[in-house]
Amino acid sequence: MATIDLYHYARSEDLDSISDEGIKPGSKFFMFDVPSRNNAAYLWRFPDEDVMGYDENPRYVLLRAKVDAAKLKIAPMDLISAAYVNHIGRGQPKNPDLAARLIAAYEKAQVPYHEYEHGRFRTPEVLVEGGVDADDIAVVKQPESQGRGEGNRRAYQSKFAEHMIRLLGIQKTQMKLNELTEAALNRGAAVRVAKHDDATAYLETYMILETGEFFTIEKED
Repeated sequence: MATIDLYHYARSEDLDSISDEGIKPGSKFFMFDVPSRNNAAYLWRFPDEDVMGYDENPRYVLLRAKVDAAKLKIAPMDLISAAYVNHIGRGQPKNPDLAARLIAAYEKAQVPYHEYEHGRFRTPEVLVEGGVDADDIAVVKQPESQGRGEGNRRAYQSKFAEHMIRLLGIQKTQMKLNELTEAALNRGAAVRVAKHDDATAYLETYMILETGEFFTIEKED
């Protein structure tokens, strides 16, 4: 059985219950029905892939978990964030049909742990089916910042920019993803489906009309 080291931020006051019960399934942040998330815990491949801001919050402690790789799927958390604001109507009207479509895209996009490619998702969260046993968890006393989260986000922007260039049929351009998104909007090739955020950036998620694909960009303050 191949085990993988994953990471999770927990509130200090929850450590006693985690030492007894482990990391239980369920989300305390995105509280709505998503089939693959309902019986899963959510962890990160690396500590600095966290986009919730917990790494800078002194109330939170970093945990390392050893998990069977067969229990793992990697999923694009940005799509759940975009679905959630459509579900609750935060900053925009409620749109349950669009929320359902984003959830379906989230479910379809998931890949086994070892099939994930660098930059495939902007925010790759790891779903651990059934949660994590207490015996497999340890506190990390001195986390190291490796820049892997930022590196993955940059790779995502670069890969999707290349994809957009092909879709738009643009030749020899140095345009970045945000500029390409503006070009797609002007051509009527894409529509914005959500305005949301995480601890790293203000975000907007778009749908490409021709393919039905969703993608997320980081916006300036």
